[in-house]
Amino acid sequence: MRFSRRHLLLTIGGAGLSVSTGCASSRNGSSAQAPVTAPNITFSQWRDEDPFYLFFPNDRLEVQVPSAPELNRPVIVGQDGRISLPLIGQVMAAYKSVPELTAEITELYRPHLRHPEAQLFPAETSNTRVLVGGEVRAPGWVEAPGVFDALSAVLAAGGFTPSAKPEEVVLIRRSIDGQIMRRFIDLESQLKGRGGPMVALRRYDIVYVPRSNIANVALWVDQHINSVIPSGIMNYLTYRVF
Repeated sequence: MRFSRRHLLLTIGGAGLSVSTGCASSRNGSSAQAPVTAPNITFSQWRDEDPFYLFFPNDRLEVQVPSAPELNRPVIVGQDGRISLPLIGQVMAAYKSVPELTAEITELYRPHLRHPEAQLFPAETSNTRVLVGGEVRAPGWVEAPGVFDALSAVLAAGGFTPSAKPEEVVLIRRSIDGQIMRRFIDLESQLKGRGGPMVALRRYDIVYVPRSNIANVALWVDQHINSVIPSGIMNYLTYRVF
């Protein structure tokens, strides 16, 4: 099922909480309102996508313009998501793929050069950073260079607590079209040597280890993500901070 970004954000913003109003008493009597239930998180169908790499702050890349070698230079994506290039100034690079950023730089150079075609080469990328929560001993952000898997992320977060259910670990990810996807991972089989796929993580994935019921995901989102990240899960999952 497809739905608009506005509907998605409104759904996530009120995820998982059932709000009940208490009884209001007075000298003449009391009255109670019926419980108001917030909508549940709506997840889209999981897709094993292989999207282009997207640039993030602190990534290093090489920009080359074959027709004007004096414009060639290494650049670093700043904390504001931008890079600085001669003639054209500041260019937003964060959350763009190599083809997207290459095309944009080429167009920006077009008024200045007869042959404005640019080339981009990623040189050094920042760490992969994910959020691990639930029944782990040290919940929070986990990061490592390159690509790492869900089990490694859990172990980096201190490992499972005795009350964890490693056979039903939840992975939450934003798809390339802005949908929020969820899948379940059996990490118990990997721990006990029974095999199973090693699920690679991507930047800003959420790994949640449940206690007993998968429905606790929504409560954890509200108690932890919305309290840790100032803008809440809406900005976190869309990563539109630049």
